Amino acid sequence: MAGIDARLIEVQCDISGGLPTFQIVGLPDKEVSESRERIRSAIKNSGFPFPAGRITANLAPADLRKTGVGFDLPIAVAMLIASGQLRGNARRLLLAGEVALNGEIRAVPGVLPLAVAAAKAGLEGIVVSSDNGREAALAKGLPAYPVKTLAEAHAFLSGETDIQPIQVDPESLLRRAPERILHDLGEIRGQMNAKRALEISAAGGHNLFRL
Repeated sequence: MAGIDARLIEVQCDISGGLPTFQIVGLPDKEVSESRERIRSAIKNSGFPFPAGRITANLAPADLRKTGVGFDLPIAVAMLIASGQLRGNARRLLLAGEVALNGEIRAVPGVLPLAVAAAKAGLEGIVVSSDNGREAALAKGLPAYPVKTLAEAHAFLSGETDIQPIQVDPESLLRRAPERILHDLGEIRGQMNAKRALEISAAGGHNLFRL
């Protein structure tokens, strides 16, 4: 995320011979690097053998710092594909979600900007946690497929099961909840000075204007 805009990241995975290692490259932050242990346990507890050998997951482009736990799901899926345990094609889908140790897929922040960016890029859909499904479905022209576990995501991507995309009518949501908050500073990554200025203005009842 860059402010309220999302950047799409390609997750690549290579498994080669040698001593068993698992590294993530491409400027990952601490949260992304720590995903190795979550992914290892999630794959095993979902009924799949953890790949043996030297595992390298690359997050491209390499010159952009990667933050957040939303890379868990795409990295896990890329590993299953690289190890031959998943035959489906996930290249035209956006995946985002945190994986728990038991294989559960958990919600992550900022899914709507990701879905909007995926729709603009011409991707065919987005796979997210069931708790993020309605948010992702707000992006026009992009099917949102909700999954609860890594095993369910595997079954969907391999074609073993079918998941109907979530249907959401944004206008009906606004009619039912006119007091709904339309803008949330929590969805904005970075921009700390600007957010601080908005908070001070709101607390003091001061006016704002756009340049």
